[in-house]
Amino acid sequence: MYLKRFLNLSKKILLNGGLFVLIGFFTYRMVFAKSDFRTIAKLACHGKFAFLLCGIAMLALMFCGEALTMQRNFRLLGEKQSFSRCLLYTFTGNFFSGITPAATGGQPMEIYVMHKTGTSVVKGALALLMDLAQYQLIITLLGITGYLSFAPMLHRVLGGYIWLLWLGLLLNAALLLLLLCAMFSERFIFSLVALAATILSVFSKRKAAAFRENAKASIAQYKAGAEVFRKNKGYCLVNCLLMAGRILAMHSAPFWVYKALGLSGASLFQMISLQATLHISCAALPFPGGVGISESGFLYYFQEIFPSNLLHSAMVLSRGIGGYATIALCGSILLTVFLIYAIRKKTRSKIRSEAAASN
Repeated sequence: MYLKRFLNLSKKILLNGGLFVLIGFFTYRMVFAKSDFRTIAKLACHGKFAFLLCGIAMLALMFCGEALTMQRNFRLLGEKQSFSRCLLYTFTGNFFSGITPAATGGQPMEIYVMHKTGTSVVKGALALLMDLAQYQLIITLLGITGYLSFAPMLHRVLGGYIWLLWLGLLLNAALLLLLLCAMFSERFIFSLVALAATILSVFSKRKAAAFRENAKASIAQYKAGAEVFRKNKGYCLVNCLLMAGRILAMHSAPFWVYKALGLSGASLFQMISLQATLHISCAALPFPGGVGISESGFLYYFQEIFPSNLLHSAMVLSRGIGGYATIALCGSILLTVFLIYAIRKKTRSKIRSEAAASN
């Protein structure tokens, strides 16, 4: 059953990956084709290269912070997980979020990897939901703060496209409310189960009844886990602070590029706020990894920050650190881990076969 689900999910991921490549091609033709990569390489090499390394360091900090908050969530739920395993879940989530529309593939693949590594799926789902709720809370607050702080400039540079930012803020706020209801409202959970069972009963009443029973058992564990979070507000507050650090690190790439190009005048707060509002407006559109819209959006959001002759170069470097480096790094690590896993599995199978033959 799990193999079938994995194969179906893999097909969807391959389709989304193909869409990612296709959108990437058109993005290159429409956006990157205007960029002089020799100039960009020259700027990267002869600029203040240490600042670009700071951007990469922030990327590593983001991964470690996400793994730490996940480990803390598991610990609170009574599930011991090593930091390295939580880091594996983090790489999985970031990679598949980066290649699927609206980042929809990250959490399902994390749940699958958790199942394969022997982690409780119910506790894993609750840990991820708590993490996602904290993320939505911080990113929404940061987006609103950024909009209120730089509203005149945002209206000026976005013009008629300002509705995308409003839509993104509205969708993030709605998702946050939905997540809180899913975690702490028993009526909401049972309503979802009843709706799913009703739809399933159209095809099979026996399967619908079995689904209800299994769902009740899972909901009991789910409620117990949600109660743990409710009783440990201080623990959750620390996780929110860690989440704030993660998000600030994630959206700091334009600032490090700005400093690497030898520019001054814009503050770290301004750069992070603009990048956060850009991220939120891109989240309103279902593009894998924000490819295409993120690059075009950067040229709008930061047109008054970077000089016109450096704007395209800044966009390439910023997206390289904050977007493509994330996908490349996470994908490479996951490929290495699963190749090692496959080799070890094959070796163990061969040893067992040889032992059985000798007996």
